[in-house]
Amino acid sequence: IVEENIARQPSDVDVIYLYGYGWPNYRGGPMYWADNEVGLPTMLQTLDELHRRYPKTDYFVPSKLLRECVDLGVGVGEYYKRGLNKKSGKSKL
Repeated sequence: IVEENIARQPSDVDVIYLYGYGWPNYRGGPMYWADNEVGLPTMLQTLDELHRRYPKTDYFVPSKLLRECVDLGVGVGEYYKRGLNKKSGKSKL
């Protein structure tokens, strides 16, 4: 949703999950949780392992955005705060 420019920034996804899907408030939303509690390198490693285990599905394929953030050593929130997403075009909102 973020990588496809449907959401303008990661916090938009967090708000939808917090208020629309009942994500636990103390976790701060899934994007915040991935950035600050789990860590993007751990998320990438886990998704890579799951994708190797289940190669017939695209469900566990890590996004290009996740790989780029890990390569740059920044969280998704920081990636957007720095404007690194600007090269990808305008939001569809």
